[in-house]
Amino acid sequence: MRATLLAMIAAVGLVGCVGGISSEGGDPLDSPDGDGNDNGDNPAGADLSAAKQLFDTNVFPIVNAKCTGGVCHSENATGATVTRFVALDATKGWQTATNYAALVGNYASSAAPVLTKIKAGGAAGHQGKTYTTAEEANITAWLNKEVELRNGQVAPPPTSGAETLSAATERVLSEFAGCMTKTDFDAANMAQAWGGMQAQNNQECDNCHANGAEGFVASRLSSQFWNIFSVKKYYFLQYMTVDLTMGATAAKVVINTTSFKGVGTAQDPHREHPTFNPTNNQGMNALNNFYNKTLANKTAGTCAAPRPLQN
Repeated sequence: MRATLLAMIAAVGLVGCVGGISSEGGDPLDSPDGDGNDNGDNPAGADLSAAKQLFDTNVFPIVNAKCTGGVCHSENATGATVTRFVALDATKGWQTATNYAALVGNYASSAAPVLTKIKAGGAAGHQGKTYTTAEEANITAWLNKEVELRNGQVAPPPTSGAETLSAATERVLSEFAGCMTKTDFDAANMAQAWGGMQAQNNQECDNCHANGAEGFVASRLSSQFWNIFSVKKYYFLQYMTVDLTMGATAAKVVINTTSFKGVGTAQDPHREHPTFNPTNNQGMNALNNFYNKTLANKTAGTCAAPRPLQN
């Protein structure tokens, strides 16, 4: 069991946690959420079997070949990583993978770490791993199907020139980043609220996450926190996500309550973490404050130019 609340939060945000998917409970497609958990990441309540088929056929073989190993991302890995998204049983591969926001983000290919984390490494890739053109196309096709089904949207024809859900995700993230300010971040007390949040044993979040350890950043040092949170998409998406349920034109950044709910309510694969209130705590209060200040900047027309977050 992890010592800090932020380790729990990291586990549901962009990193996973100790423990795997339970073999009990039947077909995950029969669950209220369609993927084994009712954590709100399938707002359209869609049948996700078409997306699952794409993953099972075209994506699981890729991550199984590239991401397994005792110190990597296998479900039974013993290394330092807590993103154990590669199931030992291929039939549970999709369920395991989709319950790690560390892997899928909001499923948009422009933001999903399964793509961006590798591509950010350049020619060497993440841990020396790269994707072929065909592998990247297969992963992108799977993500596109997930984001369309989960948000109740239909992809526009490639020749239509219409904005895709993935492109809309990148657009609104860049716009939101341009509206964020360090002044508002400090006024919302983000650093003290998150860095000083205590676990049940009274250890504090920045004991482990001040420098972004385990893929989650929370530090009492405001500049240190801000310089990671406001720049790196991987860390930012643990706090914010993009709502695509009304289509690309109406896409908007929202607080990522889904990411916190899974671990706060001890849903697989986070069942070994103690539960906590995922919506009512000092960190979320600060995050709501910062979010509202950022939206106010947009309304007032005082934002800087859109600023793409780094992969």
